[in-house]
Amino acid sequence: MALSSPHKLVSLILRIVLLTLVYLASGWLSLLLAIPPGFVSGIFLPLGISLAALLIWGNPLVIGVLLGSTLLNIGVALADGQTLTSGVVGVGFFIACGSSIACLVGAWLIRRFVGFPNHLTDERDIFLVFILGGPVAAAISASIGTLVLFAYDIISINQIIFSWGTWWIGDAIGVLIAVPLMCVFFAEPRYFWRNRRATVGIPLVVSSLVVVIIFITASNNEQKKMEVQFRQEASLIAAAVETTLGSVEQILATLGGLFIASQDITREEFIAYVDQVILKKHGVSGFSWNRLLAHDERSEFESNMRGQGFDNFVIREASSDGSFTTAPERDSYVVITYIEPWEQGRVIHGVNVAADPERFDAIERAAKTGELAMTKPLQLLQDKTYSPAIIAFYPVFSLAYLKPEVAANKPMLMGYATAIVRANDLITATLLPFASANYNLIITDITQATDPLRFYTKGQVATPAYADNLILEDEVTLGGRRLQIRIAPTQFFLTSKQGLESWFVLVGGLLFCSLLGGFLLLISGRTQHIHNLVEQRTQELAAILESAAEAILVVDSSGVIEKANPAAAILFNYSLENLEQLQIADLIPSLSDLSGAALFSSAVEGEKERVARRSDGVSLNVELSISPVDIKERLFFTFIIHDVTERKKVEQLKAEFISTVSHELRTPLTSIKGALSVALNGGVGVLDEKLAQLLSIAATNADRLSRLVNDILDIDKLEFGSANLTIDVHEVYPLLKQAVEQHLAYAERYAVHLQLDLPDESLIGLKAKLDGDRFLQVMSNLISNAIKFSYQHNPVQIRMTKEAHRIHIEVIDKGQGIPASFHQRVFTRFAQVDSSDTRKRDGSGLGLSITKALVDRMGGTIDYVSEVGKGTTFYITLPIYND
Repeated sequence: MALSSPHKLVSLILRIVLLTLVYLASGWLSLLLAIPPGFVSGIFLPLGISLAALLIWGNPLVIGVLLGSTLLNIGVALADGQTLTSGVVGVGFFIACGSSIACLVGAWLIRRFVGFPNHLTDERDIFLVFILGGPVAAAISASIGTLVLFAYDIISINQIIFSWGTWWIGDAIGVLIAVPLMCVFFAEPRYFWRNRRATVGIPLVVSSLVVVIIFITASNNEQKKMEVQFRQEASLIAAAVETTLGSVEQILATLGGLFIASQDITREEFIAYVDQVILKKHGVSGFSWNRLLAHDERSEFESNMRGQGFDNFVIREASSDGSFTTAPERDSYVVITYIEPWEQGRVIHGVNVAADPERFDAIERAAKTGELAMTKPLQLLQDKTYSPAIIAFYPVFSLAYLKPEVAANKPMLMGYATAIVRANDLITATLLPFASANYNLIITDITQATDPLRFYTKGQVATPAYADNLILEDEVTLGGRRLQIRIAPTQFFLTSKQGLESWFVLVGGLLFCSLLGGFLLLISGRTQHIHNLVEQRTQELAAILESAAEAILVVDSSGVIEKANPAAAILFNYSLENLEQLQIADLIPSLSDLSGAALFSSAVEGEKERVARRSDGVSLNVELSISPVDIKERLFFTFIIHDVTERKKVEQLKAEFISTVSHELRTPLTSIKGALSVALNGGVGVLDEKLAQLLSIAATNADRLSRLVNDILDIDKLEFGSANLTIDVHEVYPLLKQAVEQHLAYAERYAVHLQLDLPDESLIGLKAKLDGDRFLQVMSNLISNAIKFSYQHNPVQIRMTKEAHRIHIEVIDKGQGIPASFHQRVFTRFAQVDSSDTRKRDGSGLGLSITKALVDRMGGTIDYVSEVGKGTTFYITLPIYND
């Protein structure tokens, strides 16, 4: 794009930077409405904002779209815990390319099929902007974005359709919401869009906020419902784990009772007791009896054990390489005497567990407290690989042990009933009743806060941040150890339990808001268009009123002048301010007794000419045109006043001219016609044939000239109202008969048959109010024209009928007809179908004009129908007079 000045370049850069920032801000705002775990958002505003920006300020702003989208996508990845890598930047950039292409294509389509800038007042324009900018453009951004996510292995092929659909819906609704708002605040022309902020912008923003609030409420309710459901299940899991861990102490107490009852327990009795009495082992991997003995008892103990069938039995200890060697001399020993199951535990039979510092710590705590003591998670001696396990030591005292002071009775301690607990065996057995796909479980030994030890792990350690409020943490103390139980939801649980009802609420609500925005655009646009049109017309009318040459007054129903134009002020010699304070009667005294509807009726009744009075007392002859205006139940009248003073003078001059013509032309014409008549009738003797022919021509033209003068005088009198008609009641049929009789000779001259149809007897006596002589003149003009323009030996019919309350008279000829191109001029003055110098019929072209004027003056109508080559029918109607 060519820039004409540095100012435009700076303006473009600022707009690009601003669009980048707005894209980032609106993008984060839209993502706040995303529903985890898929982070489906029902609206993505940046695409709509960007599309509108390109439409309003031009395509170069696509740079802001590219920058804003890239930064937004990179920021989302970093916020999700990813590191800034080339892959993260690539995903952000290519998604931004999709958004940029979508904006460019959407803007091009709208300019191509709608045009922009556009007032958006037409249903078609609004529909196309919404469709091309929304679903069509959004399909491009969704398609490219989804393909980018798939190409970078962020989504699987099974997620493509869902990801594309939610992306498309979010972008499309973002366009439908953002484009109208952007136009309202930034589109050109500003004066037009500014007035739509209240009618479009505010309702659209408020309705969208209401939908968002409803969505947030619904989403929170869903989250709480899911939280309650998970916490209930997690509480049961925690209780089951605690019960299982607590049951170890109960089992060992039962096992210890065996040795309290009898100190001479054989290996077979131990095995039988474990297998038959301790039926529910609750996931315990093994049990053992660990005998406490002093060094001086060692030799006898080893001998007794060999006597029970344990060949080569000696007390052993584990070496650093994992092998077992004979235990060195020590003050006391805690020896694994019996163990079950034997096959898995025989390798550690006879081991002095007190030699191991971690086991010794638990043994000492059990001896001192007289209660169960557990080791921290450690590796069992019989295991080659590490599998978290604990050993629980339950101290067993002889029957003489009364426990007044535990330390004083330490010699009463016989040994320890011991449970070997592998975490996986114990906890896995406990969790069987629960759906393992729904939760992750972590049990950690936190006895030493600085060195927590993992006891059991099921599933992922990390939990999405949005699900932190669902995590259940509990702590249980067992055998002197503090165990933390942490239960968190799995991704499967979050996905399966997260309903889309709130998302549908958001999408449906925002879709409604977008349709509301389109409707408001249509209504407000039309309203604004009408307002602008009214304002424009008002200005035009005001300009016309101000510049009109005629005087114009606006008068209320009481006769007060409310508005006047400069021409009125000049006509009546008042200033505009003074003129608008007067009554209409002050200017036209004859209207002093008229007000309201009487003003209008006076004009309707033909009382148009009045005498007006100027401010200086000078009288004026004026002609009034009064029009009523009813606005909001208020009646006004518009007076258009024309000064006819000069016209009156002209009419007087014309009247004098007509009088002069009447005397000065008719008198010599009468003498000429008389002289020619005498000569032709032989009053001067027999005339030479050639002379007689010349005199005959002169007589004919004298008659023609006489008729022309009479027609001109009649037209002039009718036009200026000086032709006085003697209106009286006449029977019509006798007049028709007389008119036909007067033209019989004329018809013979043209070889035309003149025919008067005899009407019904009921019609013969019909009467009408008319001037008899003028009616004969009307019929003469019609009949003579029919005769002149008929073909020879064809009839001319005169017919009288009745139609409703009117007399219908027709003059029908079979002549050449009137061309359609001449229909609009038939009754105008000097109108002739053939106006050339070689026309075959004489005439002035005034007859039909005079005829129409006379018929109108007598309250009748005249018209005709004609078909070229077939003839013409002229017809007049007159009101029937009833006595």
